[in-house]
Amino acid sequence: MNSIGGIVDFSIFQVLYEITGKLTNLSPLRIGTGKVARFDEPTDNPIITINGKPYVPGSTMKGALRNLVEMYSKTKGWKVIYPYDFSKDESEIYKDCVPCYLFGSTESASRVFVFDSPISSEYVRTYRTMVSINRTFGAQQPGNLYTLDYIEPGASFDFRMRVFNLDLESPTEDTEKKAVEALRFALSLLMNEGIMIGNRKSIGLGLVKLESPKVRKFTLKDGGLKEEEVDIKRILGEK
Repeated sequence: MNSIGGIVDFSIFQVLYEITGKLTNLSPLRIGTGKVARFDEPTDNPIITINGKPYVPGSTMKGALRNLVEMYSKTKGWKVIYPYDFSKDESEIYKDCVPCYLFGSTESASRVFVFDSPISSEYVRTYRTMVSINRTFGAQQPGNLYTLDYIEPGASFDFRMRVFNLDLESPTEDTEKKAVEALRFALSLLMNEGIMIGNRKSIGLGLVKLESPKVRKFTLKDGGLKEEEVDIKRILGEK
């Protein structure tokens, strides 16, 4: 791919992949608004909704995928730079940083775009009343009851993700190869074992899996946009 100092040249169009599918929650899912509930809400911090229906924010999915890419990169011994690290010249800082290469930084735009996933199936919203635990005594904190709502397992959301100017099938440059390898790891985990998103992950909530994935590839040919379907196995590097 055409790049300058490890930074992609977004002034030209090279290739665009669009990955779609059904995002299904395998355990109760909760992504809160982070706001105090209205007086008529039965919960203390309601789940996030659009027009009254729950959805998975693109920022939530992108953050989860980036976290997996960072974990994979650190495990492989590759450079991982966080936004607060400004000890050197920026162009030098972000050079060869795989998570930055994929998801952007203050120096470059993101190659990965994850859209909001609206719910596309029937769903059950349940409420649970719980108690706060006093960490000092390991017992219930008197008077601290709270109620949270969840989406029960089995709901489906329309997932859509785009990868811009990155050859997911035949990468050539070193950083590009590492980026594709790390992204394949994250996508494979999402499609097979599932990944955790949202609130209260430590108690098993928020396990989601991408089902029935499809990939479309867009390239320029004869002055027009050429579209073709690509086998997901090629994207994951499987034979």
